[in-house]
Amino acid sequence: METVFIESDDPLIPSREVCVWLPPGYNTGDERYPVLYFHDGQNVFRPGGPFGCWFAEDAAVAEIKAGRTGEAILVAVPNNEADMGKARMTEYQPPTDSNPRDPRRGNGVCNRYANFLVGKVKSGIDAKYRTLPDRENTAVAGASMGGVVSLWLGLNAEAFGAVGVFSPAFWTSPNFTKAVMEGAKKDGLRIYLDMGTKERGNLSGDYWEDVLAVRGALLEQGYVEGEDLLWNPGEGDEHNEKAWAKRLPVALRFLMAKEKDKP
Repeated sequence: METVFIESDDPLIPSREVCVWLPPGYNTGDERYPVLYFHDGQNVFRPGGPFGCWFAEDAAVAEIKAGRTGEAILVAVPNNEADMGKARMTEYQPPTDSNPRDPRRGNGVCNRYANFLVGKVKSGIDAKYRTLPDRENTAVAGASMGGVVSLWLGLNAEAFGAVGVFSPAFWTSPNFTKAVMEGAKKDGLRIYLDMGTKERGNLSGDYWEDVLAVRGALLEQGYVEGEDLLWNPGEGDEHNEKAWAKRLPVALRFLMAKEKDKP
């Protein structure tokens, strides 16, 4: 595991240290690798953060050894933890919606976070490591608000060819959610989408009903289940890192598929 400090020139998007996991074959050859970027990076690799851990490095090793996915570089980008997590929500929120926990913060700034992620983080990783920097070999994933911003990036940024949308908190961003449902299929984009069956109720909205509606809209737009859309409901899963770690192996197989397995 390695760390890289990424400096930001945007006062609303703080600089931060990202954590980089290199696949088993990286140091024994000169091959270039796809890259998967994770939001909420504090929780991605062991020991994880205060809410748990995805154990992404363990999942990647197991899937690679079993031949179910190709080798890839994993990059964990920490969130902005300022102001009791309200800054995180604003950073991941689409600019069409305001922070539901504190409307005084104004609309989301995930467009500015996207500039940081693509212009600073991705460019820094591509410069330092042997990556395959093209869109087809670059993916992004996250959970809850991280799932929302992952889908936003897939639809609005040209850098990502696949997105991992874990337990998306669509209730936080009704304007963006409506735009997704009324939008059109984006060519070349592959979407992994999931939700736990115990995420049906929330004081601020219904995770389960929202994601089913979005999935239905994506299918109507022309995404094909099992090809460029993978729906992976988690039986008995709640809204937490334990559930996302459980579903991560399936997501890796889809997001980091071997070249011969891609649709």
